[in-house]
Amino acid sequence: MSDFLEVLIVFFFILTNAFFVVAEYALVTVRKTRLEELVQQGRKAAYWAKRAVHDPVRMIATVQLGVTLSGLALGWIGEPALADLFEQVFGSLFPLMQPRLATSLASGLAFGLITFLLVVFGELVPKAVALRFAEQAALALAAPLVYLQKVFQPFVWLLNGSANFLLTLLGMRSAEQQESALSVEELRMMVAASTEQGVFQEEQGEMLDAIFDLGEQLVRQVMIPRTEMVAVEAETTLPQIIQLTSESGYTKFPVYDDSLDQIIGIVHLKDLLPAMLSSGHQNLTARSLAREALFVPETLTVRDLLKRFRTARQHIAIVMDEYGGTGGLVTLEDLLEEIVGEVSDPFDRTVPAFLVQPDGSIVIDGMTLIEEVNERLGLDLSDPHYDTIAGFVLGKLGRIPQVNDTVETNGVRIRVDAMDGLRIARLVLERIS
Repeated sequence: MSDFLEVLIVFFFILTNAFFVVAEYALVTVRKTRLEELVQQGRKAAYWAKRAVHDPVRMIATVQLGVTLSGLALGWIGEPALADLFEQVFGSLFPLMQPRLATSLASGLAFGLITFLLVVFGELVPKAVALRFAEQAALALAAPLVYLQKVFQPFVWLLNGSANFLLTLLGMRSAEQQESALSVEELRMMVAASTEQGVFQEEQGEMLDAIFDLGEQLVRQVMIPRTEMVAVEAETTLPQIIQLTSESGYTKFPVYDDSLDQIIGIVHLKDLLPAMLSSGHQNLTARSLAREALFVPETLTVRDLLKRFRTARQHIAIVMDEYGGTGGLVTLEDLLEEIVGEVSDPFDRTVPAFLVQPDGSIVIDGMTLIEEVNERLGLDLSDPHYDTIAGFVLGKLGRIPQVNDTVETNGVRIRVDAMDGLRIARLVLERIS
């Protein structure tokens, strides 16, 4: 065999090794969703790539077999070929050199050169190319790799079977049996990383993060509390309900007997127009117009609440507290606002939750969550018994609040600025120097 042919064989096996390395890293890195998109667009190369990544264990086994065979071939053919070539060079340049020394030096130099070429051109450069151009490389190399999978199939089956048998003896599961689903925390980390890299806008990242949090939240954390409910007594007439709809801007009202703890149904705005057109509509009351209400416990998770909304085909539910009384109500819009933020409505009366005064004090809506106050103002307020800032102040006072009542805690002074009946409607917070 000529020296030139031997050198060509060396570079052939290095390129073969590079092919398998590029194919492996490209197919592992490329997104399956992107391949599916390209398949839908009719890209034939994407079909082959999707087929290759469909069985990653088999694909990686094929690649590893190819890399191993390339390395063995370089050691078996390439190293002796280069050693012979270097030995001839040493013989020509140094005719007085001992043959045994020339052979040793040639073998060492050939081994070092083969290793350098294999690591740089067969591993590092192909890996960098695959990571930089994952999609293009996957589309270009998937088809030949699939054909090689067929050629290597008997060997891959034997090697995988042997490995799985050994894992079974050791009490371990094979790769095919391992769970591949991502945990919520892993997904959250992926979203955060994608947001940092600009794949998602900041608002999109926050929205996805809110979705992860929402499922495990309890209904009592997202409901409209009893003190904020707008409800109608069972004997309220149709004209009175229409007037209340105009004044409040709401489209659904709980209907109660005697007290809010005795909810008997829900009046819907869309039922009022047909009722207005009926004869004797002046005598219609909320009791006769009410639909059946959906009742849920306050300890229900939001995930389960959504299931009940779908099953009952409802968008509103009455929340029951631990004593069987009415704790509040929750709507589908409330859940949506937990994800996307406050949803503006033409009929909503917009009152800012935080309003900075010229003197630096901050006016806060009493129903603002403690968690939101901490996040917006960099505080560390907490109370195991209350979720809102009004409840926090109530807990500190230990009695029914009055206007101008003040509490000092965690470096801030919080003053009751306005009451709505027995409820704290508005607070003023200022930092203590």
